[in-house]
Order: sequence, then structure tokens, then C-alpha cells
Amino acid sequence: MLVAFWIALRRPVDARIATALDRVDERLIGLTERIEAAAPAPSVGPSSLDMIGSTIDLDEVLGRALAAVGALPAVDGSSIRVNRANGEVSVAIQGCVRPEDAPFLTGPPDGAPFKAGMMSWDTEETHALRSGLVVPIGPDGTGTLAVYSRIANAFTQDSAALLTAIARHAGPAIQNAFRLLDVQNLAATDTRTGLRSALAFADELPREINAARRHGRPLCMIQVDLDDFGLINRTFSQETGDAVLAEFGERVRATMRWGDTAYRNSGGADEFFVILPDTTRALAKRFYGRLAFEIAEEPFGEAGTLTMSGGLAELRADDTVESLTARTGALVTRAKQAGKNQLADDSTP
Repeated sequence: MLVAFWIALRRPVDARIATALDRVDERLIGLTERIEAAAPAPSVGPSSLDMIGSTIDLDEVLGRALAAVGALPAVDGSSIRVNRANGEVSVAIQGCVRPEDAPFLTGPPDGAPFKAGMMSWDTEETHALRSGLVVPIGPDGTGTLAVYSRIANAFTQDSAALLTAIARHAGPAIQNAFRLLDVQNLAATDTRTGLRSALAFADELPREINAARRHGRPLCMIQVDLDDFGLINRTFSQETGDAVLAEFGERVRATMRWGDTAYRNSGGADEFFVILPDTTRALAKRFYGRLAFEIAEEPFGEAGTLTMSGGLAELRADDTVESLTARTGALVTRAKQAGKNQLADDSTP
């Protein structure tokens, strides 16, 4: 699906890139002639610019944009900052820019539209940065592209024009990368609950297990089944059942800590997994208690008050993805057989 999306996405973009390259070529020829007298010509040409748009991976697009920027004269560092519509911010840096200072040059502090901005710093430090240049990426606030130099007043209007050409070329590639991330996020999100999907669970659980072992930290996983969920669809309607699932997803998200992740199992409408990194069995039991309280505190609309059964397993040295998942499933079954509305954990046989 993603391959087909990528192909469809590229077709209209190719024509725009070809046209943009022609315009950039003309500008670069004139700018290079003017810069030659003062410094060696920057090697920002069609090949390096075309590399920016030859991928739709966001990290690669940002890295290639910085690689093109590095060809400008007197550049000792660079940064690029882009903003997605959902509020996520991505930053890439190169050269002598410190990670904590990468977003320093982001345009006017009042957020007003701008074409380019130059700054200078008076410092006695031998290797300190003394000048900076920033240009916007895209007309809609997509982000900013900035360069820095240890030379005072290193950047000119010609530098601004070159940087603007690179930013304009990077803009469509960044938007294409955003679209790919949107598609990937859609596939990783369960539409009924807003929790992560079974596809995301299969991809992310192995990573969480590897991270726990690499850092020597505990990890717990809980499987949760809503008790008698099938009766809701039969007694009321599927729409009522969907509303219950959506509300359940909201209550789970309200209970989780930062770093915890919840998933809906595609194999069962009322089956969920919660991965709790850096969490012992005792802390995982507390989490389950808070979640059980959230579920029982308020009725789920016309479906009324619900209960749930859970299975809690702590990662063992010999666990695999399959064994950990199988153990939580068996524990849920034990909880249901014991009368439902309770948690079974693997601390006892």
C-alpha cells in the first residue's frame, strides 16, 4: 500500500521538481558568477538539489538538505526545523551546532512572515559562532533552514538567495515525507479506539523487549478483555459497542504514564494490550488498579457500568514475543474462569 502511495505521490511532484530545478539552475548560474570574485563557488547544483527530493523519508530529506547547505561558503554549522500539522517538530543539525541550540534561528519572534533573517554575535571566544542566516521553508510555516559561521558578517544577500533556493527545493520533499508519515500513522492507529493498532503492536513489542534487555530494565505487559462485551452489541447495537470502545480508549489513555503504550488486538474487538516499560510487577498492578477504577467509575452510556479481566506478565530472561503474549492470554483466561472482573498475574502458578 505504501509503495503504491509513494508512486502516486511522486508522479505530480516530478514535474514540479523538474520545473523548480530549471529555475534554481538559472539562479545558481548568476549567483555563482557574483560570488566567484570573493570565494570559491559553492557546489550546490542540480545533482545535490535533486538528491533532496529523491526520498520521502523525513530524516533523509532533512539530512540531504543540510548536506546541500554545507556547500555554501563560510558555513560552520546548520540546522533545519520543520513542523507537522499535528504539532510534532523535527530538528536536524550539522557541524558545530549544539543539539539544545538547534532551533535558535527560527525567524521573527512574533511569528511574522519573512524572506530571510541575519544575525550577528559579538563574542571573545576564539571558535564561537559570530553570524547566522535563516530562511523559511514553505509559505505556510513548514519550518526554517539556518546556517551559522565563525566569521563575522559572513552572509550576504547572495547567501540568502542560495539558501532560499535550497529551502524552496526541500519544501515539496518535506511535504511528501509528511504525507508518508500520515499514512504510516493511520496504519498504526486503531480507528475505533484511537489506541495503537495490532500492526503497530507486532512492530513495537520486539523493540520494547530488546530495549528492556539492553538497558537491564523491567518490562511488564497486560492483556485486558472487557467482560461480556458481546452482550452490548446484541442487546443494544453495534453503534453502541463502537461508542463503548471509543470511550474505553479515552480512559486507557487518561490512565497511562508517558512511555506506556496501549494497543487493540485485531483478533478480538474487546481485547487490548498495554506495554509498560521500566515497570515492575508491583507497579503494573497499581496501574491496573487505576485503570479498573477508571472503567468502573462512570457508566459507558446506555451500556452501563462495565468490568474487565486482565492478565499481567513480567518479562523473563527466556521470553520471546510469542511466549510473553501467550502468557498474558492464558492469564486472562484464568481471570475469566475465576469469575471475571479481576487481574491474574504470573507471580503464582
